[in-house]
Amino acid sequence: LGAQLAAEGVQADNDGEVEIKQYDTETNPSAALDRMKRAVTADGIDFAFGGISSAVCSSIGTWASDNGVVYVADGSSGTLTGADCKPFMFRTYSSNPMMSKAVAPYMADLADSWYILYADYVWGQNAQGIVSDLLEQEGSSVAGKDATPWPPTSNDFTQYLNNAANSDATGLALVEPGGLPAGIMSQARNQGILGDYKVMVHQAEDPTFWGVGKWSAEAVEVAPTGWTNAVDGGEEFKQQIADRGNLDPFVRHVTGYTGMDQLLRASLRAGSKDAEDVRDALEGHEITDSKINDIESGKLYWRECDHQLIKPTYIVSGLAEADMQDSPYKTWFGIDQTVQGDDVARTCDETGCSF
Repeated sequence: LGAQLAAEGVQADNDGEVEIKQYDTETNPSAALDRMKRAVTADGIDFAFGGISSAVCSSIGTWASDNGVVYVADGSSGTLTGADCKPFMFRTYSSNPMMSKAVAPYMADLADSWYILYADYVWGQNAQGIVSDLLEQEGSSVAGKDATPWPPTSNDFTQYLNNAANSDATGLALVEPGGLPAGIMSQARNQGILGDYKVMVHQAEDPTFWGVGKWSAEAVEVAPTGWTNAVDGGEEFKQQIADRGNLDPFVRHVTGYTGMDQLLRASLRAGSKDAEDVRDALEGHEITDSKINDIESGKLYWRECDHQLIKPTYIVSGLAEADMQDSPYKTWFGIDQTVQGDDVARTCDETGCSF
């Protein structure tokens, strides 16, 4: 829906019509690659946006760059804008390094020792490694960590929670995608141990808690995220999502809007749909002429050296249930800090990316 709103907005300001085609990646790199090939070779798309799984984004981005198609990814693994970066791939979401660097000081203040559960694929592996290093730099320690199978082979995380309980950790870091953090928290609650920990959820996204209950959001002591609807501004956008969507406004609506808006505006600036022209129009571009500037709360620009969108990262925590809002849309998290992108992004040399 975010992408649709962006297309409508650009169409309203300019002549022409935008056709959006949708494909299901199945959160599977092979399936995603098949869809991308079909989209380009059979359906004739000009550029692409999407992919939440970083493994999916890597698969699409490699093929897109090899075949001269501009692709904007929505995954967050640092590898996407790291040594494995691709010349025609860009990224809207705050990277793992950006989110980890923003949240690590808060984690160190909350607990001296952390146990980390992480999904055993590129995103989880990348994030837990960065978080572990940063915690130690901040004076906290990692009591232990477990890699949980991805895709999950079971919804039972008892063995991992027992490992955490048998450590001296007072913090539980959940570097798990989608609804898994809330599911793990439910099990910890049923075991009577959830209250023993300060809980961090990496890349928390509101809908994964909406389906579980307010207690699950309230239990999150700290989390980094790419956006939450508690951000000041963008009220028209939020209301449009609430009125037209089947989900209340959350971060993927914003990244969808950003990806579509920026691809279209880059093409207009370039006066071309050619991949090299669109890429050149994005590289180094500071966003100053879009509704995005009302929705986000800081400076946004496409970094030339690695194609990362430098944008704010938001540190959030669950509100007390009595303070949570359900209307006109659910707001269960509050913002503790807005961290500007330039303050947490790796330097170009640190990324390992070179174009």
